[in-house]
Amino acid sequence: MSDLVGISGNAAFLVVPGPGRTGLVDQFAPVDGIPTGQGNPVKRVALSELESVFTLRTVHADGTDVPDADPLAGHLATVPLRQLRETTRDERSATWFPHLPADPAGDSASDEVQAALEAALTGAAPSGWTGMAVECEALATRMAVAITVTMADGTTRHWAPPAIIGQWLHRLRVRDYHPGRGVWFRARLDLAPGAPMTRDLDTSGPPAFRDDHESCADELRLLPRPAAAIPPWLLAAAIRSDQAARAAYPDPEAGGPPEMARLFDGRGRGGKPTWYRPELGERERQAVLEYLESAPVVLSARGLTRDELSDSDDPVVVMAFHTDGRFVWPGSAAHYLRAHGVPPASPLVEHIRARRHRPPDAVPVIAMDQAAALAMGRPWQESEVDAKVAEALRVLEGVVIEKRISQRHYSVHAEREDAWSLLRDGDRYRVQWSLDPWSAVRFGDVRQAAAYLAGQLAANAAELEYALGEEIPAWQSPLIVLSDDPPVESFASITTELLADVEVDRHGGTEGNLVFAVDTPFDRRGLPPEFAERPYHRYRLTGSWRVVAVVSEAGGRGYLLPLAVEEYLRSGAIAEVTPGGHPGLPPITDAMRAEAARTPGVWVYCADPDADPDLIDGTPLPVLLGGYKIGDDGRFTGETYVNEEYRPGPRRRGFPPPETEFERVLGHVAAGWLPRDRLVPVALDAPFVLETDDEGGLRVGVHPDGHRFLVVYSSSRLVPPDAGPVTRTTGRDLLPALPGLTLIINPGEDFGTELPGDDLIEETR
Repeated sequence: MSDLVGISGNAAFLVVPGPGRTGLVDQFAPVDGIPTGQGNPVKRVALSELESVFTLRTVHADGTDVPDADPLAGHLATVPLRQLRETTRDERSATWFPHLPADPAGDSASDEVQAALEAALTGAAPSGWTGMAVECEALATRMAVAITVTMADGTTRHWAPPAIIGQWLHRLRVRDYHPGRGVWFRARLDLAPGAPMTRDLDTSGPPAFRDDHESCADELRLLPRPAAAIPPWLLAAAIRSDQAARAAYPDPEAGGPPEMARLFDGRGRGGKPTWYRPELGERERQAVLEYLESAPVVLSARGLTRDELSDSDDPVVVMAFHTDGRFVWPGSAAHYLRAHGVPPASPLVEHIRARRHRPPDAVPVIAMDQAAALAMGRPWQESEVDAKVAEALRVLEGVVIEKRISQRHYSVHAEREDAWSLLRDGDRYRVQWSLDPWSAVRFGDVRQAAAYLAGQLAANAAELEYALGEEIPAWQSPLIVLSDDPPVESFASITTELLADVEVDRHGGTEGNLVFAVDTPFDRRGLPPEFAERPYHRYRLTGSWRVVAVVSEAGGRGYLLPLAVEEYLRSGAIAEVTPGGHPGLPPITDAMRAEAARTPGVWVYCADPDADPDLIDGTPLPVLLGGYKIGDDGRFTGETYVNEEYRPGPRRRGFPPPETEFERVLGHVAAGWLPRDRLVPVALDAPFVLETDDEGGLRVGVHPDGHRFLVVYSSSRLVPPDAGPVTRTTGRDLLPALPGLTLIINPGEDFGTELPGDDLIEETR
């Protein structure tokens, strides 16, 4: 059984793997993290914040696990033990070992590390020990430790030490490493109380796990050395490694957000920073310096700060952060490498080597934003990307509207056949045609991707335009409402259409551009109720017109003209006409002449004689036929006024003679002489005929949009011949079934209407 262990400073603690490159550790572990909450005594940390992460096993001589071994406290036994450590491998940057020249490097001082290892062994050794022999076999990512302890009574014990002891052995090895000669593979350390530790190092003999070819390749990848310093067994094993099948150049688009590279690995005596990393040769040091300093800056501050490894307090270190999209590192990393030879964190060096010391030409904007958030210590949210995408798409919307691009031929966030698509591709974006990946062009900035897509749509607009009658979203409408009529967004359906020599009408002045198919019932136009009182006009459109057609929720069809009606009236493209069905003014009678003599200087107005005075007060415009002008002498002048807002009455519309009070009111409502709400009181006691289901119950229908309705007829003569069984009832008897339901009266007839059931219920309260 193996445990995952993390190291920060001189502390070792267990790690539970988390999502991405994160882990869960005890809330008191000495590393910054985010509490998980919900009463859990753990916090989430970025693995890049830890000096090392590795698995640890304690086994018997035959390789079987010691079940009760504690990786943090160690384990003492009377039988031989071995402690096996293996560093977790980050496959995103593991590549074939790099070819680096044999160049000189300064010796990395390991005396302090050896002293710290000796102190750690002495402090953790079993009580009563008098001697200790430590045998260590190691490669860059693997280590085996066996310790024999001599006790005061002369007996021996076998000790699997705490995990931090293995870490000190690892630190000693990387500080012993030299780019020109490599480092030891086997070491024996002897220690006794009060005596200095002695060590015997083997820099050529293989460890017991030499057959682990991948770890041998890791050794040359992480601790490179010239060919003369590579033992034959190591080179042969590395060549046989399955890493030979990996690409020589790693995928620069490694998944996940960037990680912070540690500046140092801990603090020593007096609080001075310490580091435990392989030394860099002089030529590679220069290449790494150029990489560190040429990467984009994501966060900077004015001024300088002091060098923590110097005794001087002079400010000489820049305050900034850089990124290559994969890692974020302090700008001071270059200073400490140049001034003190402190290599960057090992994962960052490995990544730089994997890129052949060549920084990326550009870092995607998403990665830059993530890096900036990491440098500032604030969380990064995906919504930041969404906001930038929305802003970038504004230029695209302008082209889509102007060039009339069909939604079938462009897409955002999803591939679509026979369409230009803008897609998120990791931290980048790509634009491609149809499902063809070879046509893809990639961008690091969504604004560049949107501009490229807009260019493709504009250049190919002739093949991508939407067809007449094809539904388009409201924002893509090439025309807008010019007056205070309802906006395009308020309609249920929007298309474009060609009209030729048709009549349309409008409620409102000539400053607007929204007209409707002639004689569309007002309650189907989707207009505010008060618009019914506005002047009514009817126009003839001559010639061919390309318009935006809109359909209201109630089904009324309207059209948006490119300009205001008044512009076309001036040019003659539109002519105002008298509404169809106007009977003209009645002939002048003797009674009218007598009235003119009594009231000189005014007008005599004529109403439709079919208007029922018991239902209509006064002479509203829809009932008024027009009038004759009376001169100051009391005679008719010949000047007439024909009311173009007159609406033909029930008889002229061919409505059947009313058989009930409800039908009398319905005729006036359907003719536009009365508002629909006048039907509600009389509907309560009105007789209705309706079809029933097979069990004699109500046949309630449901629209595709979920609205429920009930069809009734105002008299039996209006029931369709093919109707099923019917029953008679009244509006009041139907009240229990009406909540949330629409009453459709005489469907398919001009002599019909719709009443919300809730209005009838409200009338009874």
